[in-house]
Amino acid sequence: MKNNKELFYKICLIVCSLIWGSTFVVIKDATNTMSSAFINASRFTIATSILLVVYFKKIKNINKTELKDGILMGASLFGGYYLQVLGMEYGSTAGKCAFLSAVFCVMVPFLSWGVFKRKPDKYSVIAAILCVIGVALVSVENGAKITLGDVIILISAFFYAVNIMFTSEFSSRENNDITVLAFLQIAVVAVLSWSVVIIKNDMPTVYDTRAVMGVIYLGVFATALCLLMQVIGLKHINSTSASIILSLESVFGVIISIAFYNEVITSKLMAGFIIIFIGIIICETKLSFITDKFSIKKSTIKNYKDKSRNEYLEAENTVI
Repeated sequence: MKNNKELFYKICLIVCSLIWGSTFVVIKDATNTMSSAFINASRFTIATSILLVVYFKKIKNINKTELKDGILMGASLFGGYYLQVLGMEYGSTAGKCAFLSAVFCVMVPFLSWGVFKRKPDKYSVIAAILCVIGVALVSVENGAKITLGDVIILISAFFYAVNIMFTSEFSSRENNDITVLAFLQIAVVAVLSWSVVIIKNDMPTVYDTRAVMGVIYLGVFATALCLLMQVIGLKHINSTSASIILSLESVFGVIISIAFYNEVITSKLMAGFIIIFIGIIICETKLSFITDKFSIKKSTIKNYKDKSRNEYLEAENTVI
């Protein structure tokens, strides 16, 4: 029964990854007529309104702990979303953004070590090294230059990692209601995004129909639905495992970018993608599919040796 529940929560996170993978193309289109701050302000305002209506009875009873935790979750989430869209404004492609964003999955164990004193294992370290190599291949273009957009997206990945760490920790606390936390973090992102819009005077001058429909899609599905499912999933699945599942967003993102945005994936980019993906697999599986086989083999050999030794001693005793 427990395994079935865990599988359900993992499926929820996979659905989140699929929907979020589709957003790279939607956001790339929207940035042609809208600023990153306005896109985030709009989508998170839509999501805040939906959750407020659906969960009003719970939300009106927010306690101090939920308020504090929700603000921390929202501030880190704002950093991730704002910088990710800003990175695409500054030249990073939807496909590259998808894979660079996946680096957050190997940041989570190290952040948990630094903040909550949970030391990462050797597999997390190996995965981190592989991801750094993969990121270099993906980000470094002709002339050994890294685009500003790529750097911004890597910074956004750090904020995503912080958010996952906070969400996993705070959603597991007994006094916190997960729907209230989801609402609070979304509301905080909406407020911070509108602040940036006002400060930078980033209101769009033209409202393209396709971009508007894209923002509505982002608000309803990619924000209200997905962030609620993410908070629920992280309550029942450890942060490292959940971050790996959520990193599938990058895989879906590249597939969708190639299919609908006609992006070209070079051999160099593909090599970087593969190395990052191998790092993700190592971080999640701990190479158990290999180590388990060796353990079984060693156990079999040991049992065989013990059996042979016992048979030899019995034979020797019989002779005596």
